[in-house]
Amino acid sequence: MSTLITEANTLRFNSGEELPHKIDHLWLITHGVVKSYTLSEEGSLITLGFWGKDDLVGDSLSTVIPYVLECLGEVEAIAVPQTHWDTMSKNLLYNAQQTQQLAYIVRNTRIARRLWLLLEWLANKFGREIAQGKLIDFKLTHQELADAISTTRITVTKTLIQFEQEGLILRPKTKCIILRA
Repeated sequence: MSTLITEANTLRFNSGEELPHKIDHLWLITHGVVKSYTLSEEGSLITLGFWGKDDLVGDSLSTVIPYVLECLGEVEAIAVPQTHWDTMSKNLLYNAQQTQQLAYIVRNTRIARRLWLLLEWLANKFGREIAQGKLIDFKLTHQELADAISTTRITVTKTLIQFEQEGLILRPKTKCIILRA
């Protein structure tokens, strides 16, 4: 990291806060999870992605309007000025790859398959290994899962119950999901 892009330049945001819009900066997330989303013409939320440590996000990476970056829990991020973007090519490539994976997940026809692929993606990106499997331990509501895969909250709830009954996941707390090992 450049001397201008250091931990000393880290800003902290609370759950529910939005990362500020900065046309000439990108946000390098150093801690926490951010959800990017937009709104349809009817006003319904369309999830565009989930981003975490070492991910770059910001208005300059999207042509979608509105483009909102909401913190899902406490987040720490560094504003990276445009003059330093050329040093962030690895992060930008990773961003493009993650966007492609999310597009693949949403395009699956069966909703249960979409949800399972999303849970696997979240577990691989944000999860940590524990004895029972991979723990996704940040707060993610059934509505947020539904928005991410273009379905209803009720369908997500029913499908999660089905996954739990099949032994594919554990849900010991409301804010975590464990994909079984």
